[in-house]
Amino acid sequence: MPVRNLMQMASFATFFSFFIPMWAFARSSGHAADSDMCSSHAQISMLQLGSVLTQQPQNQCGHLLIDACDPRANYRCSNNCRIHSHGADCFRSVVDVMNEHPGTDGYCWFNATAFWVIYAGPVPHFEDEAVSGILGLREPDYKGLNKGPLLTYYFEGQVITSYMDSAHYSFDDLYGYALGFLQGQGLDPAWMKDPSRWISLSQQACDRIQQSYNFSNEELVLADWLDHNQVLASMAFCSAGVIYNITDQSLLASSRGSPSCRNITRRDMAKHHYVKCVLGHRNSAGDMAYLNSRACLLEGNRIGHFSECPYSPPGVDF
Repeated sequence: MPVRNLMQMASFATFFSFFIPMWAFARSSGHAADSDMCSSHAQISMLQLGSVLTQQPQNQCGHLLIDACDPRANYRCSNNCRIHSHGADCFRSVVDVMNEHPGTDGYCWFNATAFWVIYAGPVPHFEDEAVSGILGLREPDYKGLNKGPLLTYYFEGQVITSYMDSAHYSFDDLYGYALGFLQGQGLDPAWMKDPSRWISLSQQACDRIQQSYNFSNEELVLADWLDHNQVLASMAFCSAGVIYNITDQSLLASSRGSPSCRNITRRDMAKHHYVKCVLGHRNSAGDMAYLNSRACLLEGNRIGHFSECPYSPPGVDF
C-alpha cells in the first residue's frame, strides 16, 4: 500500500482551525424550556464543527464556564469537560448519565463539550441541518467536486476510493460507508423529510450496532469519546496509507489500545456513532442525515459526492 505524506495533499490542521470564525445556523425560536430543560438558546448547529462559548442560564443546556475552549484538550476545542457546567458527568458512562435525566437531550446536557457537540433544538429539520453541516465543514480552499486527491482506503478486506475535496472527507466518507448510511446502501434521503420515520430508522440502526458489538457502559464515557475523535481521524488516514504529522502520531500512540498508527475498523466507527445514539436518537439521526446527504456508494466501491449521487442537498454548490 503506498504511503504518502499528508502535507503533500492537504493540511488536516486547517480543518480544525477553520471553525474560527464560526458558521452560524439560526434555529427557530419558541421552544419550551421547562419540559425539555433546553430552550432555543443554541445559536449554532454543527454536526462536526463549531463551538458555543457563551454561558447560559441555569436549568437550560450545559454550557462552558468561561468564554474559551480548554487549552488542555488534545486538539483545539475537542474536550471542554473541565470547564463545563456538567463536567463531572463527562467522566461517567453516558448511559448512566442519560438514565438519570430521562427526557433530556444528551447534546443539550453536554452542549459545547466539543466543537461537534452542539444542541440543535428539540424540533429536527434534518435536511436543513445536513446542509448546514456540509457548508460549515467546507474549507476556504475547497476547489470543487473531485478536485482533491484520490484516496484509496484498505478497510476490512475492501478497497474503497474517494476524492478528498475537503480534509474532513477522509473520515466522513469512510464513516458513512462503515455505518451503511451512504446513498446506495439502502437509506433513501427522501425519508428524512419525515422526522419521525428518520429517527425511527436511526434507532433501528443504533439497536443493530449494539447487538453487533455489545459496548459496555465503561466503553461509553463522554470524555474518552471526545479525546478519541482526533485519534479516529488519524486512523482513517492510516487506512489510506497517509502519514500523519508528528503531533497527531503522538496522539495516536498515546491512545488507549493504539500503540501505533493502525487502520480504522468498523467497530471504531460504530462506537463513535453509538455514543450519539445514547445521547439521543434525535442526534444519531442528525448524524445519519448529514452522512446520507453528502455522499453515495458508486460502482467499483468509489464514494461519490453531491451531483454524482441520486440526491444532492439543496443550496449546496459543488
